[in-house]
Amino acid sequence: MWSRRCRVLAASGSLLGTCLLTETPLIPKLPVKPLLLETKAPHVEQARTQDIAATQWLKLQTLTYRDQTGHERKWDLVTRTTRTDRAGVDAVIILPLLRSSKKSEVDVLLVQQFRPPVAGYTVELPAGLIDAGESSDQAAVRELKEETGYTGRVLRTSGPLTMSPGLSDETVKLVVVEVDLDIPENRQPKPQPEEGEFIQVMRVPLKSLSQELTKLQKRGVMPISGLFTLAEGLDLALSLKV
Repeated sequence: MWSRRCRVLAASGSLLGTCLLTETPLIPKLPVKPLLLETKAPHVEQARTQDIAATQWLKLQTLTYRDQTGHERKWDLVTRTTRTDRAGVDAVIILPLLRSSKKSEVDVLLVQQFRPPVAGYTVELPAGLIDAGESSDQAAVRELKEETGYTGRVLRTSGPLTMSPGLSDETVKLVVVEVDLDIPENRQPKPQPEEGEFIQVMRVPLKSLSQELTKLQKRGVMPISGLFTLAEGLDLALSLKV
């Protein structure tokens, strides 16, 4: 909107160009709605959680929570029955990095197995539940030995990570383990699977992880999301040179 002076000049047909060059139009102020800020923190009312059904390993529950507006809502979830207090999480996922004095390239260990819930084969990082009395680091070393036959040392451990928060309260820790291929224990590794476990161990170069997963996908093998995300991240880092 122009000033009253410019509107008069425009009506008379004179000096309109001067107004266009010298005056900034007056923009009408529109009402600005304030942002709605959360006034209440959502919270779960744990005492009202109901058990619906249970098996040896899993439990179906319905919980009650209040959202940001204070409205009461219900949510169905699956929880594990095996969580230990010491570890604070249900399981560990292991990232085994294989190193050797004979080559500079770093390899990673993957496991392929049939997963009944998806009616097919998956490719994953080694993983497993934490036993009673174990720390997450101890569980990682044990599970790595059982599933792959390799022995390693823990380099670092993450904090709790969620797996599928819309479905389950399951949490894990990611444990990075270095596997020294030069020591005698790792020269002829022998997996020690539990009864009913049929695991194929795969060793692939870390730098070509994305390409290897793509090959497996073409054969109908489904990667778990965390492993695929790791591969994509490595691929992006190499392509962007970061």
